[in-house]
Amino acid sequence: MSVLGRKLPVTFVAVVAVLIMLVALLPAVSSTPAREVTLVARGMAFYLDGDPATSNPTLELRAGERVRVVFENTDRGMTHDFAVPALDVAMNLLDWNERGEVTFTAPDAPGSYEYVCRPHRLMMRGTIRVSR
Repeated sequence: MSVLGRKLPVTFVAVVAVLIMLVALLPAVSSTPAREVTLVARGMAFYLDGDPATSNPTLELRAGERVRVVFENTDRGMTHDFAVPALDVAMNLLDWNERGEVTFTAPDAPGSYEYVCRPHRLMMRGTIRVSR
């Protein structure tokens, strides 16, 4: 085979063809949908959007699951954030009426991981439970 008038070795052409096929078979990481969880800061606690009764809820995730946490600060006069220190996941501080988001992949190992608002970690803290 020739490209731009230069002969290419058959081995080179075969290796490139195999690599192209392998890349086409790999799942695209960025196209893997993330499950969305919306948390709201209210009264110095986290709440799931739509559940105003359960403060600092436990978030149930599957091992290896991608999740996007959307966080809205509705605490007037307070700044809050969302962070999972053990997973090195954090977003910037949000002022009142601001929204932010962070996407991460749950660990492959089942277990419990604490999520917090870093400035108010003594009150605003919950658990992420990862299962198989």
